[in-house]
Amino acid sequence: MIKLTDLIKELDKPENIYAPGEENNTDDFLQKGFRTINPTINPETGTVSTDVEYLPAFETVRRDLLKYRKEFQPFKYHPNESIAKSAKDLNTLLTKAANLVFALDKMVELQRKG
Repeated sequence: MIKLTDLIKELDKPENIYAPGEENNTDDFLQKGFRTINPTINPETGTVSTDVEYLPAFETVRRDLLKYRKEFQPFKYHPNESIAKSAKDLNTLLTKAANLVFALDKMVELQRKG
C-alpha cells in the first residue's frame, strides 16, 4: 500500500532547481560581495586555485546605460517616423533599465546592512 507521505515526498520540488549540484549561497554572496567558484587543482604542482565572482559594479552599469541612451537621442528627431519611434522606445527602455539597476543596487545594499 502506498503511503500518503511517500506521495507527498515525490511531489516536493527539488531544493536546487536553478543550479543543480551547487549550494544556494546567494545570501552569503550578497553579504560578502564575492564568492569563490570552480576550484581547480594543478596536477603537476598540486596547487589549488579558485575563480572569484564579484557583485556587478552597479554604478558603472548604470552610467553606461545612460551614456548609451544619450547616443541614441539624436535619432528621436529623425524625419522617418519609424526610426524616430524606435529611438524614443529605446530611450525609454534604457532609462527604465538604468533606474532598475539603481534600485537593485540599493536593495542589495539594504540586504547587506540587514
